[in-house]
Amino acid sequence: MALEYIKQINDKVHLAVWKIEEDIDFYQRNIVLSPTDVNILAETTHPEKRLEFLAGRMLCKTVLHSLKITDQPIYRNEFGKPVIPDSEYNISLSHTENYIAAAVGFKIEVGIDIEKPKAKMAKIAPRLYTDEEMEYCNADLVKYSKMWSAKEVLYKLFMKRELNFKDHLKVKPLKKDWTLMSGSINKDDFFKEYELAFYKLEEYFICLNVN
Repeated sequence: MALEYIKQINDKVHLAVWKIEEDIDFYQRNIVLSPTDVNILAETTHPEKRLEFLAGRMLCKTVLHSLKITDQPIYRNEFGKPVIPDSEYNISLSHTENYIAAAVGFKIEVGIDIEKPKAKMAKIAPRLYTDEEMEYCNADLVKYSKMWSAKEVLYKLFMKRELNFKDHLKVKPLKKDWTLMSGSINKDDFFKEYELAFYKLEEYFICLNVN
């Protein structure tokens, strides 16, 4: 199987990565889906999206069994957030064409994103970033992409609709190499701050909250 690693980040958070190498038949033979996920898969027609979805569920099965959390399949709630049934643990998933990444948190919410720098980030940045955040990026494509990834993590932590990336989600680099950032969600009567860490994986980087 293509489990790359399970890494303990701290006493609350684990990071796991799966490389997609198997075909769809492998995943269909080796995982059991929750009823909600059965419906989601049935509604997913694109072959690559079906493969990514099943690979993500395979990673969940593998990491949750390895950490002795549960052998029950996860499911999506009404906001699309993955949920571990009957557990004090939380999970978040992200995928690319080659990898699935998962963050598992004990008694804390978690969010994760896996990306690689893309030219489109420079084009959409002014719509998504404050003037101060644009100055942090300094027209650097990698920094634009990391800023996007950090805000994606914040969005997944809140995981409710009607969030504006520029107005409600703020991020700031804490280290010169951009391996650690601070982030905050400020929406109506909700405010919370997080530390967001970055980990390199070939041409990709993974961002997740560590608190």
